[in-house]
Amino acid sequence: MADEGVPLDPDFSMTTPWRRELGELGPLLQRWARERVGPDAEVSSASAPGNGLSSETALFEMRVGGVNERYAARLAPTPDVYPVFQEYDLELQRKCMDLVRAHTDLPAPEVRWLELDPQWLGAQFLVMRRIDGESPPDLPPYVFEGWVLDATPEQRATMQQGSVEVLAKLHTINAENAELSFLARPQHGKTPLEQQVGHERAYYEWAREGTRYPLIERTFAWLDEHWPAEGPAVLNWGDARIGNMLFRDFRPVAVLDWEMATMGPREVDLAWMIFLHTFFADLAVRLGLPGIPGFMDRAEMIPTYEALTAHTVRDLEWFEVFAALRFAIVSVRTSTRGIAYGLQEPPADPDDLIFFRPLLDAMLS
Repeated sequence: MADEGVPLDPDFSMTTPWRRELGELGPLLQRWARERVGPDAEVSSASAPGNGLSSETALFEMRVGGVNERYAARLAPTPDVYPVFQEYDLELQRKCMDLVRAHTDLPAPEVRWLELDPQWLGAQFLVMRRIDGESPPDLPPYVFEGWVLDATPEQRATMQQGSVEVLAKLHTINAENAELSFLARPQHGKTPLEQQVGHERAYYEWAREGTRYPLIERTFAWLDEHWPAEGPAVLNWGDARIGNMLFRDFRPVAVLDWEMATMGPREVDLAWMIFLHTFFADLAVRLGLPGIPGFMDRAEMIPTYEALTAHTVRDLEWFEVFAALRFAIVSVRTSTRGIAYGLQEPPADPDDLIFFRPLLDAMLS
């Protein structure tokens, strides 16, 4: 997930102690390029986009054979920096982007190199061609300030339509027309949805490090009690949200961040996209800000998706609670990392580490 925690300090992600110094990456990328790309490779203009708490991204240019191209390197986290996820599979991410480009016209980045030897940057990484565009910011959230908030209602309607169209096209990829077995998690259940929920149970056990979070456990119980009918499985983006897209003229031009990809019902992605905006909107309201009423509207997104896919959306409330559960576990992990690095104090009530606790409580009610 590109931007899990959402602290209100917009410079938070640039000052966190688990990030490398940017000055280190340029020379290291240069050394890698000379060995892996070509002896005449020249790396320049290394920079960082600023967002992202589960991994690091470096932007750079590289000249080879007189041709200058622009790239983005995505680095896997190392175990010594309190990682957000217990596993980080860059090869899986590359396979997903290759699948999307092969089976749809969606603009998933082209991966040029996958480096599995950590000797170069201290971690595995992949290098993608850069795509020009703007991403709705998470730090501070796009509902607080910025180009999305400043857009006209018509421009935001274009964004919303295009974002739902991305899901509709993505969900044409299924086990009948593509090889998706690399996304299966049979150790966690029989069906794709059972595997997803089972994976979240295992993730919770790892992330909580011995501390119990009653609200998360109550959410698991609610999901078990209200289990939905399971439809055909498709490729799930996993972190399907507008913050993981680049836009030009308010149309999607890049579909990024595949670290949470899996397979399962279509509603997994649709609910995640709706919930993550609901989370930001709720945060804005709690801070006395107007937010963006009417944007990423659930009542509009569902019929739009159904019209594009001829699929009847079912049990979306269940999938929205599942989205909230997934995000709650991530928020616990990012919060406890902040405690480990001395950036915040542990609360008296562990559930207070779920920074959207009131919203989740309300959903379960």
